[in-house]
Amino acid sequence: MMEFLNASPYFGVALTLLMFLVAVKINRRFPGALTTPLFLATILVVIFLSVFDISYDAYNKGAQYITYFLVPVTVCFAVPMYRQMPLLKKHAPAILLAMAIGVASSVFAVCLMCIFLGLGDIVARSLAAISVTTAIAIGITEKLGGVVALTVSSVIVTGILGASVSDMVCRRFGLTNPIARGLAIGNASHAAGTTKAMEMGPVEGAMSSLAIVISGLMTAVAAPLIVTMFFGG
Repeated sequence: MMEFLNASPYFGVALTLLMFLVAVKINRRFPGALTTPLFLATILVVIFLSVFDISYDAYNKGAQYITYFLVPVTVCFAVPMYRQMPLLKKHAPAILLAMAIGVASSVFAVCLMCIFLGLGDIVARSLAAISVTTAIAIGITEKLGGVVALTVSSVIVTGILGASVSDMVCRRFGLTNPIARGLAIGNASHAAGTTKAMEMGPVEGAMSSLAIVISGLMTAVAAPLIVTMFFGG
């Protein structure tokens, strides 16, 4: 049985979809940050592979095809953003200022953490784009001379955690304005967080979609400047 699963090109896709459906059922029964479908499904897949001693390569033979949908799904985020265009234009100055502060804070925090923990400049260059969607983050990391594999894994973890705890964090800090909630989620946890923002409401989803684009562009400019300021060229 295990030999069949290891050889099947459909195993990874089937397992991913099955675990996601299980996670959705659990989340409906026990809603909470730890039962967010994206987060819980990831944990369930890891547990299954570990228990049955199935290698990641065997799983990824099929699971890799799911990643092909990442780009078109990200592009689809433009639809809710377009629908909220009048609102975006009305608050454009405040949105741009908030995004600039968020991007700068993220890169500064990474650099300071790497200095205080003695992680070195390579880690800082790899994590500078931690809050940017994967496609953009890879390009930034290559430009900075970081490790792309570390960037990708960190971006994935950031997105999953952001989607899991974003609603709880917003409620804990009394963040009720839909524009602020959407911008915060999109800026901190990119596409994965945006899926959660869309569940919160159309304005949150639109603002989070906008945040993905703006934070990506701003990080592409800010990350090299800030990293160079701390660690040199």
